Amino acid sequence: MDELEVISALRALGEQTRWRVMRLLVSRKHGMAAGDIAGTLKVRQNTLSSHIAALTRCGLIDGHRQGRKIVYSADLRNARRLAAQVLINLGDVSESAAGKLFRK
Repeated sequence: MDELEVISALRALGEQTRWRVMRLLVSRKHGMAAGDIAGTLKVRQNTLSSHIAALTRCGLIDGHRQGRKIVYSADLRNARRLAAQVLINLGDVSESAAGKLFRK
């Protein structure tokens, strides 16, 4: 991730609803439909749509069609890359140490 991608992802996660969406999707291995996310978080579906778009643009979640629904999942690879970059740039951790922490 380059510096602008890291800043974009951190900015997206800095909004409370987006943070809650990300935490929810990380806990759901097979993802969730937008309506289910909205219901779980008690957020209006049209409001949730803009939050999902922001998280998708910065690569933290992605969606795939299942029948008539789009199921959203956390992109754990990109989330780990973001965490590693934060540790490397702000936490005085080497790239190899960060790589070991987030390898999966």
